[in-house]
Amino acid sequence: MSGVFVTVDSSRLTLTERTGLSCGPEALHKALYAQRKKLAGRLAELTPSDWAAPTHCPRWSVHEVVRHLVDVAEYHVAHLTNRSEHSRFARFGAFDPASTPGLWLQDSAGQSPEQTVEAFLRVMEDERDSLGARIEEGGATLERSVAGRENLWSVRSLHVLWDAWLHERDMSRTLRLDDPPDVTVQRLITLYSLLLAGGVAALFGELPRVSLHLAGSPDGVYEISEHRGEVSVTAVGSASPAHLNGPFEAVVESISGRGPSLAEIVGVSNATVEGLSKLSAVMRPARPEDIPHRRAAEG
Repeated sequence: MSGVFVTVDSSRLTLTERTGLSCGPEALHKALYAQRKKLAGRLAELTPSDWAAPTHCPRWSVHEVVRHLVDVAEYHVAHLTNRSEHSRFARFGAFDPASTPGLWLQDSAGQSPEQTVEAFLRVMEDERDSLGARIEEGGATLERSVAGRENLWSVRSLHVLWDAWLHERDMSRTLRLDDPPDVTVQRLITLYSLLLAGGVAALFGELPRVSLHLAGSPDGVYEISEHRGEVSVTAVGSASPAHLNGPFEAVVESISGRGPSLAEIVGVSNATVEGLSKLSAVMRPARPEDIPHRRAAEG
């Protein structure tokens, strides 16, 4: 892949596939619970028409998106407590980011918004306790990410925060999100988004070595690098030069399969941009009518 190799400065905040956050996972623990708690407050204010409103997630209403967030949190808890193989999720087989979430929703079909909120409040607390216990347990267990890469277990948990942030954005019009953004959440979301995109690019042989200036992000410039097949992202500060430039939220949403292409947003089309764009194809939700066919094809 084109670009200049960037040396990671260990004194800066870095997220690496197999070693995780340079500051440790505690920031994730606090950020995820705070994100959940804020959303719970918003959900309590929704009207019946709000629950039925469309979102930016194709063919999902606000209610369906929130049910998905409950599913993800429940799956997260099952995984953290080593119960995933014996949970309700096991019958769906290997996880496909484009189709499995739609299959999970079958279990909560017919659920009322009130029941969904109750489930969200309950699993929110279970998730906080389970993640806290797992952090105390420690260890450097490696797990396969949704992109098929080996990640430290806590990096996989960062995916849950990323998923929550994206889906809250999907519901932003109905939720009327007008609070100042949480800087810690923004920082973690940016690091993980770029790590995931870089990891997918690496799977296709496009090892990412590039810096991006993301306007509106906490740190300004982020460097994606690779060493011995392991991808890292480092927040280096707005004073550093960058190869690519674009708005923080637009870049994160684009590489996650939402909105215009990354090439349109950064105004550049090259091998680096193409590699970082591959994640969008992996994450784009399948249409409901396509899911049975996809599952049958998977065997």
